[in-house]
Amino acid sequence: MTAEFISRKDQNVMATAPLSYPEFLSIVERCTGVPSHVLNADDPAVTLEDLGVDSLALLNVITEVENRYDIRLEADGVTRLPEILSLINDRLRPPAARTENSIVIDAPLDLVWDMTNDVANWPALFSEYASAEILHRSGDTVRFRLTMHPEPDGKVWSWVSERVMNRAELTVRAHRVEPGPFEFMNIHWSYTQTPAGVEMRWTQEFHMRPEAPVDDAGMATILNTNSPVQLKLIKERVETTARDHGAVAGGR
Repeated sequence: MTAEFISRKDQNVMATAPLSYPEFLSIVERCTGVPSHVLNADDPAVTLEDLGVDSLALLNVITEVENRYDIRLEADGVTRLPEILSLINDRLRPPAARTENSIVIDAPLDLVWDMTNDVANWPALFSEYASAEILHRSGDTVRFRLTMHPEPDGKVWSWVSERVMNRAELTVRAHRVEPGPFEFMNIHWSYTQTPAGVEMRWTQEFHMRPEAPVDDAGMATILNTNSPVQLKLIKERVETTARDHGAVAGGR
């Protein structure tokens, strides 16, 4: 449960800060001719095809970004502008801190998946969240605002995140839309069926802002302390629900 530090793969990256979404859209507009007000769609699930960006226009965008920042991008299969920006910023960001924690839940896979991905009900599943407000939902993508319980000094932390759930692959990818003290925070959840139950694994990759109250190592310690507490609580609540509904492990 210790933090790992991932070195930048391409030491030739010249930019020192992630590319903002407005800056990215200006590049896309210039390379494709599609107006920025069209590109800046409210629906996070809108595709490049929906926006009128064809494969040649996308190639122009990729080439422009690669030449400007001296990076190489693998954009095969991407269908949304936020995905492309995420690829770009993965190459531009400084080294990331990484934490990984897991637990095995003795309950049917469907129940584990459904309960842990019911974001609106997270305040009843986690002990740290006072509220979870769904802001937008489209297919397997959900954007939401989390608000934590007040700290002893009265400070309340709140931010917007977006999750993309893949039931077929038993994975969830999420990131903070409002990063707050983080330069970025990317989250990956995976679910694996084992003889003892469903292993749920949380991986978090992040980098703190220079003005944040803690550095990467400090935040890794916080996450590695709190994540096992929350995982244990989730395990207890899911297993209790399974028993109350007569769900058996063999029904996974």
